[in-house]
Order: sequence, then C-alpha cells, then structure tokens
Amino acid sequence: MEQKIVLFTGDSITDCNRARPIGDGFGNMGNSYVARIFVDTWADFPTHNIHYLNSAISGNTTKQLLDRFDTDVLAYQPDYVFIMIGVNDVWRHFDGSKFTTTLIEPEESASNMETMIQKTLATGARPVIISPYFLDRNHDDPMRKMVDEINALYVKLAEKYNVGYIDVQTPFDEYLKTGSSYILSSDRVHPNSVGISLLSRAIYNHPDFRVIFHD
Repeated sequence: MEQKIVLFTGDSITDCNRARPIGDGFGNMGNSYVARIFVDTWADFPTHNIHYLNSAISGNTTKQLLDRFDTDVLAYQPDYVFIMIGVNDVWRHFDGSKFTTTLIEPEESASNMETMIQKTLATGARPVIISPYFLDRNHDDPMRKMVDEINALYVKLAEKYNVGYIDVQTPFDEYLKTGSSYILSSDRVHPNSVGISLLSRAIYNHPDFRVIFHD
C-alpha cells in the first residue's frame, strides 16, 4: 500500500505546541485535534499507511500562511492538505491590532485561500478547507458575523474548485443549543479538551476526511 501524506496547517487551533520544524509522529503532533485524529487513526486502522504532518503556526492569518505555503506545506509533497485558517483575520479587527496592523477583510481572506487552493491543486494534491469557527450562536455578534462571511466565501471556493469543505461551525452550534461556550473554550476560539474532542470528531467523521482511508 502506497503511503499517503496528509498535512494539516493553519493557526493556533491546529498548532497547539506541535514540534518544530514539523509535527511528525507520536509526541510531535501537538495537543490539537490533529493529535486526536492521529491517535484515532492508529486505533481504528492499525495497518494504515497514512503519514500525518502538522505545519500550523499560532497567530497566523491567511496572508501569513500563504506567505509560507510553498516552504511549510507544498515542500512536504502532501497528497492531502487540510487548511483551517481565517479566525485571526477576524480577531485582528477586535484586539487592538487595527492600530498597528493592516487588517484583512473577508474578501482578502477568501482570495488568499483561493491562491492556496490553486497552488495545492497545481501539485496534484487535494486541498480540503476546514471552516474557521466562533463559539457564539448569536449571528449578530461582530466576530461571529465576520467568521460567517468568510465561511460563506470559502463554501463558494469549495464549489468553484470542487474541493473538500468540512463545516465545523455547525456541530459547535448544535452543542451550544444546550451547552455553554465556556465548556468548550475560555475565549470562544481556542478549544479546551472538550472542544478539541468535539472538533476532532467533526473532522474525523466527515466524508471529506474519511476519503483518505479509501482512496
């Protein structure tokens, strides 16, 4: 069975103290949903031949990820690239960075994602977008509203390029119908162990992820 290289990239939600220069193997994947997926794969498919990598960097915006995409993603010659990015594009509008940083609007977030999709497809690899999310069911919350704008644009990109799209906002919203966001995260973005469990299951059980076990 030919080995498949499956690379995850993004920001702090994916980074979670992964090893440098690349998260690779037991003890090196960090503490994120990627580590859970890594372990679950070994538990469920002990004879699998999937090589997981993690190149996320905490704090990254879509622009910062795009700037390093060739060296930190495509250089590893992945077969699949799972990209979760965008929440920092939103956060910079609300954390005071607008006084020192050029802000990224949703349209630019989508443009940066589109370039990453194009670059990935050009290598023959399969890109899969994992939606950014915000743990507040109030769609009028300014941060939630902007995250929703980005996700709507990402959905259009997935349809345009016929690539995978994993919606993790909806499973979180379902949870929040009965559970508080503080059970999942202290700041509505960075998941704790419960949030990581919910996030990893939403990705691991999604058809656009499960395809890696059947190709």
